[in-house]
Amino acid sequence: MKVSILGTNGLLSTNIGKFCNENEFELDMYGLEKPHSHFYTNYFEINLIREELNYNILKESDLIIYAVGAGIQSNLKESSDLIYDLNVSIPIKICNNLNQVEFKGRFVTFGSYFEIGANSDNICFSEDDLLKSQNKVLNDYSISKRLLSRFANSANLNFTYWHFVLPTIYGEMESEHRLIPYTIKSIDTNSDISFTSGDQIRQYIYIDDVINIIFDSVNSNLEGGIYNISGVEEFTVKELVKRLYEFKGRKLPENVFGKTERVDSGMKILRLNGEKLLSLISYIPCIKISDVYDRYTNI
Repeated sequence: MKVSILGTNGLLSTNIGKFCNENEFELDMYGLEKPHSHFYTNYFEINLIREELNYNILKESDLIIYAVGAGIQSNLKESSDLIYDLNVSIPIKICNNLNQVEFKGRFVTFGSYFEIGANSDNICFSEDDLLKSQNKVLNDYSISKRLLSRFANSANLNFTYWHFVLPTIYGEMESEHRLIPYTIKSIDTNSDISFTSGDQIRQYIYIDDVINIIFDSVNSNLEGGIYNISGVEEFTVKELVKRLYEFKGRKLPENVFGKTERVDSGMKILRLNGEKLLSLISYIPCIKISDVYDRYTNI
């Protein structure tokens, strides 16, 4: 199998690259810098904002994964223009160009359950629910993901296009500013720690489960469409932080919640219904945070 990944050194692209290495797939990488953590067959340095892809080369891939994105990490302060370009305009442009060169493989993009918007109803959103959501979205990242999902649902393409909507994914290669590595590092270093109210309910899935779902979709010859990947576990932020302290044999300090504010605090409950996808593939995600939390201290 020939796999092409657009985007390098992010959580998704790095772990997909490692999976390709382990399975001896031919692997082409496209991005601003060479991959740091895995091997590849070819590397194409490219700035997707300013430069054109060579679609005659790209179309020879069996699987193309768009793992580029902006706005995911609020601390990076990326511009609105960059967020909409990378999250919406460019993947749509790639789809249209792949159609023109008669690409016959599979193309993958990703959505996010932040598209649901400000929600406090205790329900799991199906793909249709997500597409119909009129809930207020609170940042450019969420708006851009909502726009791409609308396109994915409407596009008339001559190749297989999978748009996987993700819950919170985690893994030991993720940014240190995200919740799990931030908490574990604070525990290990006895650093001060602070959170929002911690009442937001989120689903969590380990990165390896996401990758296995993608490649099992290939093996299952999954039809094109929008598919939710639901979380394996579900916690409030407060429950998750407490568990991480318990895994370390430590007691959660008092008065650490309610000290900060985040845009996503208004998104009280984010839950995806993933039954549609799981009914069509053979892989069942099963990895829990308790199985892998110690990997964060061994990197």
